[in-house]
Amino acid sequence: MSDIKAKLLQDIKEQGDLVRKLKSEKAANEKVSEEVSKLLALKAKLAEEGDGDESSKNFVLKTAKGTRDYDPKAMALRNSVLDKIVKVFKRHGAETIDTPVFELKEVLTGKYGEDSKLIYDLADQGGEILSLRYDLTVPFARYVAMNKISSIKRYHIARVYRRDNPSMQKGRYREFYQCDFDIAGSYDPMLPDAECLRVVSEILSDLKLNSYVIKVNHRLLLDGIFETCGVPAEKFRTICSAVDKLDKSPWTEVKQEMVDEKGLPAEVADRIGEYVRMNGGLDLIDKLAGDVGLMTSQSATAGLAAMRLLLKYVDLYGITDRISFDLSLARGLDYYTGVIYEAVLQGR
Repeated sequence: MSDIKAKLLQDIKEQGDLVRKLKSEKAANEKVSEEVSKLLALKAKLAEEGDGDESSKNFVLKTAKGTRDYDPKAMALRNSVLDKIVKVFKRHGAETIDTPVFELKEVLTGKYGEDSKLIYDLADQGGEILSLRYDLTVPFARYVAMNKISSIKRYHIARVYRRDNPSMQKGRYREFYQCDFDIAGSYDPMLPDAECLRVVSEILSDLKLNSYVIKVNHRLLLDGIFETCGVPAEKFRTICSAVDKLDKSPWTEVKQEMVDEKGLPAEVADRIGEYVRMNGGLDLIDKLAGDVGLMTSQSATAGLAAMRLLLKYVDLYGITDRISFDLSLARGLDYYTGVIYEAVLQGR
């Protein structure tokens, strides 16, 4: 604060005390009015001094880009939703954990492929190099490995941070909640994956979001498709990141990214396009199993066998009508090695 401001504030205090004293002593109205006028003049002078301060003039109260406040009504809605989600998690025998909001940077780097650029790095305070967590999956993997846990079914609901271009209208924030449910340990193939699909289905149904479909695919199958189409192995992840945008962009734009930005020959991109626009159920698995070229890939053969088993378990769980085997579903993150899935609200 400047010396001028400090002096004005002191004068205003003294003048205010004088006005209150005169009023309490029931002084003449003329005297009170005169001193009140002096007080108002001092306050006006202080306002002018503030207007000349550039930092005061330009400062605007707002939330940081990509974040928002939640009023009591929004919090009541959120808590109601989270209560329903937690009930489903507990119904399936999960227990909760918590992990720090930041991790050693070396724990996070190299796990997210091209999305690593979205990690928030913290300023070096002369100690460990840290970053805000990007998701809850890598911290969970670190927790399991560090504590030598051989088997756990856990859920974790907490904030995560991504240095993305936010779109508040579309609900894309830089700070948001994730609700994770994971099963770690040794199990028969596809059983934990099928249970996770059932958990998703139960949550959406309990929330009365009845018009939805859960898309599923397998990373090994995607890699096999890329291999069959002629994508070099070192480009699998980057091409997978491009395919991952098909839910937001038309095929023409995705193909353009593959060719112009990723350096893929146009004819290879066209072959990929024939596959990634397919979806169905067991009928699609049978169709792909009859693709002689695709079945020369060990990765594709393994991925297709896993998907066939998964859909059988899904049928036993009674949620087949909620599942769509969709070859456009992809993930660019490096830790995806098996089944990938996402729920989509229909009619939106």
